[in-house]
Amino acid sequence: MIALVALVCAAPFVSAWVAYYFIQPTGGKSYGELLTVTQLVSEQDRQAIGGDALKGKWILIQRELGTCDAACAEALYASRQARTMLGKDKDRLTRVLTVNASPSEFSAQHPDLMVKGAIDRIDLIEPYRRGLVLVDPLGNQVIVWPKNPDIKKMNQDLARLMRASRIG
Repeated sequence: MIALVALVCAAPFVSAWVAYYFIQPTGGKSYGELLTVTQLVSEQDRQAIGGDALKGKWILIQRELGTCDAACAEALYASRQARTMLGKDKDRLTRVLTVNASPSEFSAQHPDLMVKGAIDRIDLIEPYRRGLVLVDPLGNQVIVWPKNPDIKKMNQDLARLMRASRIG
């Protein structure tokens, strides 16, 4: 009887030890590519983009070289839908588009979008060239999604980040 009680008490410790040393975890659940923590947006950049409107907010940056074509419009739609699906947390996220076009052409379909011209320092960052980059309220790059993201998977990443984060 004593051996049975000892076995029952030791089972959680033995199973935890086996899991820790012999069962390798699989990849993460993130749809986007997690980036190394690097200061992407300084306080000066934040002021150049949107001033105090961006203070303490997550920023989703989309870069377009020329005018906004069909792929750009699709990415804007996906980011708008993913932001809307956040529900009460949607005000914690601001979308920024850097493009050489007038802001008025986007204001009807995307009233929450901030349209800016090229930002020299940010244009040199590699992940920024690949797709939509999420920047945390401290200015660090967090995650990059492809130019044509899956809306539901992108929203799952955003919702997970918003739920886990207490900043912004």
